[in-house]
Amino acid sequence: MQLKRYTIASLILMILVGIATYTIDNGSIGFDLLGMHFPNFPIAFWVVVPLFVMYLASVLHMGVYALVGNFKLRRLNKDHEKMIDALRDALLGVGERNNVYKSDAYKLMGKLIDHAMILPYETLRSIGNEKIDEALELMRDVKENKKVDIKKFHLPATTSISIQNNLNRLERGEIDADSILSRPDSYGEIVCAKAYEAYVKTASVGSIMKYQRFFTKSSLLDFVQRINAAENGIQISNEELAAIFGTLKLKSSDWIDLSEAMSKNMLPEQRIRLFEMLSEHNDEAMEGYLYTLYDLQMIDTANEILNNTANNDFQIFKAYRDLKRANKHYDIAIFLRPNC
Repeated sequence: MQLKRYTIASLILMILVGIATYTIDNGSIGFDLLGMHFPNFPIAFWVVVPLFVMYLASVLHMGVYALVGNFKLRRLNKDHEKMIDALRDALLGVGERNNVYKSDAYKLMGKLIDHAMILPYETLRSIGNEKIDEALELMRDVKENKKVDIKKFHLPATTSISIQNNLNRLERGEIDADSILSRPDSYGEIVCAKAYEAYVKTASVGSIMKYQRFFTKSSLLDFVQRINAAENGIQISNEELAAIFGTLKLKSSDWIDLSEAMSKNMLPEQRIRLFEMLSEHNDEAMEGYLYTLYDLQMIDTANEILNNTANNDFQIFKAYRDLKRANKHYDIAIFLRPNC
């Protein structure tokens, strides 16, 4: 539109200059220039020719700058779209982001956003951009445990939104533990571990061992409580249990927790033999063995073990032993569980 106005204005100027020149001098002139002969034309014509040439040059000049400006604008628009996607990914917790921005206006801000997470206030409902508003709505719905269509966002299973949504689906019964555990890459370690916690409470030993790499301390405690239980009970050898324990990094307190969980249903003889075997190969399991002995009132055996240890070892158990010798009778759990 501006070019049209410029062209009309230029034509009017050339016509006015031509008319004014013709009014002043209506003669004709011809001349030679750079070996070229230019025939006779009115003087007004030769005055208008440079104006026309200048008009063409200016139009060409504006065209070049318009083309350059158009390229810059397209670059800015593309960077703007990348920025919107980066903001959405930052909201949804996408970890791997490495957008390349062409314009200086977006490079600094883009680099910052690509290495940051955005946690908006709950009062922020929308900002007027469709992609961002959809992300905000998704975040709210997942937090409120609503059923959502998350597939269109193409989020990795490792994002917090995907994890929470899958946990919600598991809780609502839309997916079962078998479906999750059979496709771990689609759900991620956190969801698989949560599904496994429920799975070990009812599944058979064979099925549980099929996915034993998902054992955590929490699921392990639930598992050992089922040994010899009246409901959903299981049978498993000490050697199989020891193999499972060997896949986890258990601390001294964890062995005590396991012994306490086993005390629910496991036969005392099996429990004692298990910890005796474990303590022979793992010093960390000794506290679990001592706890087991005192819990089952195997006082003499526990005292004999303590008598053969260094003065600074197992001081809590030695304090409990000394109280027993002084006829001060307390539950061993009081010393190991301050809130008991």
